[in-house]
Amino acid sequence: MLRIIFTCFYSIIITGCISNTNSQTNLKLEKVYKLNISEPSGITFYNNHLYIVSDSKKRVYKTNLQGKTIQKIKTYVADNEGVCFNDEGNLVVANESKRRLIEIDLEGKVQRSIKIKGKQKNKNSGLEGVCFVSSEKAYFLLNEKSPKQLLKISSKGKIKEEIKINFCDDLSGICFDEKSNSLWIVSDESQVLMNISLKGKLIKKHKIPVLKAEGVTVVKNKIYIVSDAEGKMYVFNKQ
Repeated sequence: MLRIIFTCFYSIIITGCISNTNSQTNLKLEKVYKLNISEPSGITFYNNHLYIVSDSKKRVYKTNLQGKTIQKIKTYVADNEGVCFNDEGNLVVANESKRRLIEIDLEGKVQRSIKIKGKQKNKNSGLEGVCFVSSEKAYFLLNEKSPKQLLKISSKGKIKEEIKINFCDDLSGICFDEKSNSLWIVSDESQVLMNISLKGKLIKKHKIPVLKAEGVTVVKNKIYIVSDAEGKMYVFNKQ
């Protein structure tokens, strides 16, 4: 009888741990900063600074960790929906309407432009976020919806993997977490932050109080998310 009770109790504990792995939880909101940036649509961290791309202003803004602008870098094109740094130390922006990755140095000079193959239902449902994973020597891109996809792209623009994402309504921002070797993705329409593996497997899902979340980046134990609609930056505690 005792063995049966112990077995049931053990099973409940294990089941509870497994089900909690990808359940919706709430992160601790630590701070909200107002940005002097129009339509912030992507964010990344590099050398102790944040870099925030504007959808409408053809600029990437270098800021401190409180979102105060230090430098403006031209991108020459509008409709940029994601930003990251590659292993050459250059900025790479994801342009939705042209379906291109545009590599720019820190002086604003375009180094190259890569066309990304694939389908999108219209100009506003294409590339939405980008990050670079050095260990994979590849970019990870989001296709917002129709179809919702995580794309693994070689540095030359060749599609290496196409992974369907079905646990949210759309995809709007992405970053790589080197510490956990995983990805963080935000969904604008579902208002969630998701932690997934490099193969697209859901690890955790968090509800977030952010209107039109468009970009995400990780700095140590903090998660920074930018709101396109509000022009604000939200800082959450990851732990």
